[in-house]
Amino acid sequence: MRKLWEEICEISRRDFEEIYRVLDIVIIERGESFYNEIIPLVLDELVKKGIAVEDQGALCIFGNLESTPLICRKSDGGFNYASTDLAALWQRTTQLEADQIIYVTDVGQSKHFEAIFDAANRAGWLDKKDNTKIRLDHVGFGLVMGEDGKRFRTRSGGTVPLRSLLTEAQSRCLESLQTRSSDLDDKELLEASHIMGRNLSAPGAIFICFLHMFHTGIAAVKYADLQNNRLAT
Repeated sequence: MRKLWEEICEISRRDFEEIYRVLDIVIIERGESFYNEIIPLVLDELVKKGIAVEDQGALCIFGNLESTPLICRKSDGGFNYASTDLAALWQRTTQLEADQIIYVTDVGQSKHFEAIFDAANRAGWLDKKDNTKIRLDHVGFGLVMGEDGKRFRTRSGGTVPLRSLLTEAQSRCLESLQTRSSDLDDKELLEASHIMGRNLSAPGAIFICFLHMFHTGIAAVKYADLQNNRLAT
């Protein structure tokens, strides 16, 4: 079973890496499974410090009396998102010794991260050697809605894959270039290549124009994402 899981992960990894390449992104991969072995150690530490306590069979972290407890181990012994988030935060603060950690998720998870950050602070994970604190920020964004006005849920399917979106953007830019370039002569194409910083023959200039239009497609997607109010739906 584990071998099958590893094969599935590798298939996903290849697809993700292609998207990262297109977006010009370099990452250090840290999937949820990376923290599996750390989770029991982290939860044990929270129990010893009196931060996590058992309640009706589940391991919970209580904040103020009005807040819902953060369940970090289910009553059946299973782990959940809170388990992984706590382990990841512990690893980033104690092993990586980060100065600042930024979480980018939808605003619907703000209460969850407030509880995670509070637990980390009470556990002393945010205390640095120079007597300063590691900074934790939750950068929330508005919900992504479908045409029906309902929230997109990736587990339910029906969402547009990022790779498909990027491909569509590139294709539309290429179509636009082909339409516009039909009236360009060789001299105009050469001038376009000079503007782009290249001194090429006409065929080479056409290639560079195409290349830049592909980059323009990706840039258009990034701009469309960033030009909106971060908290708007």
